[in-house]
Amino acid sequence: MAFLQALLTLISRSAGKILNAVFGWAVRALFGQPSPKEQPFLTGVVAIAAAWPVLLLGVAFPKVAALLLAFVPFHNHVPAWVIRLIWLGLALFVPVIVGLVVASKAPAGSVRESFWMRVARGWPITIGLAAAFLVMFLTVPALKIASIVRGRKQEQVPLVTHSSAYHDVAAVVVATLNRHGYQLERATPGWWISVPTTILLKMGGNAFRGYVPDRLEYFRDGPLEAALYPNGLLLRGPKTKVTRGHGLVSEALSHSEALQTMDINAQAIERRIHSLWELFDRDPIGNVGAAPLHEAIEALALTLADADVSFDDWQVLYRELLQLDREISGLPPLIDGKRTMHELHQHHPMTPLGH
Repeated sequence: MAFLQALLTLISRSAGKILNAVFGWAVRALFGQPSPKEQPFLTGVVAIAAAWPVLLLGVAFPKVAALLLAFVPFHNHVPAWVIRLIWLGLALFVPVIVGLVVASKAPAGSVRESFWMRVARGWPITIGLAAAFLVMFLTVPALKIASIVRGRKQEQVPLVTHSSAYHDVAAVVVATLNRHGYQLERATPGWWISVPTTILLKMGGNAFRGYVPDRLEYFRDGPLEAALYPNGLLLRGPKTKVTRGHGLVSEALSHSEALQTMDINAQAIERRIHSLWELFDRDPIGNVGAAPLHEAIEALALTLADADVSFDDWQVLYRELLQLDREISGLPPLIDGKRTMHELHQHHPMTPLGH
């Protein structure tokens, strides 16, 4: 009995951490690696949508609601009819809240819908999120346990892409890794990846177009998997291949349209770095050693020194500045040296973000 009590105490103390981990896994599995500002929003939306079926169950079967409310402090001090009213109100208004909140986060340029249309869309969006979360709740922990048992590693590489550049960035990822001994080939994603995104697109429509691509870029090299989301690159497989692949991709995508930082202040600096790449690419031979470009890099370095960004983003920006400075000095990428300078600019020219 003492052992059982100790076990229950341990489980109750860990429940919050476990739930946070599961919701975090679900958000990343559904949407990729979100930015720090998007994480609370997406986690909250997924959480209340996941709780909605429980609310419906409590409306249909009051005994279930009574059982759940037994864990709520002070429930005995509130009249039963008040609790039923609150429960019914939550069941009715959660989809409304989800619809309005998701609509407020619609990508720039989206068609502005009426208030009632946004409210109406909340119902299919909530159903889609709840169904997708259920799949993630059952499969993601199992996949993580399986990875641990098999000695495999999983990494989420922060990588923000525009819809117009999404497939081009995936092509750069695959080409870079395959130049270094990988044999990635396009493959059909497993059902645990394709089913949740299909549900979201079918039920949520345009609400999730900015988070979930119409066609997920997914590749395999034996046990190694690579899946590109709009907000991140998932690498899963043998530890050595995943770690090495992460490094190669990080270097190659410094000269691309993708953003590798997540904070808005860091992204502003990264876009300035991209603008310098754009200037350099207009004449990659004549701009070698150009004093104005070197001066611009020095100015950005001073900006970075005083920037209010996380250390992870700081390292990304520092590395990108070094790589840009190296190329302006006439030197090829430090690791991905199999490409000649001519090949680099011929096959992967930089284009302005948003074009």
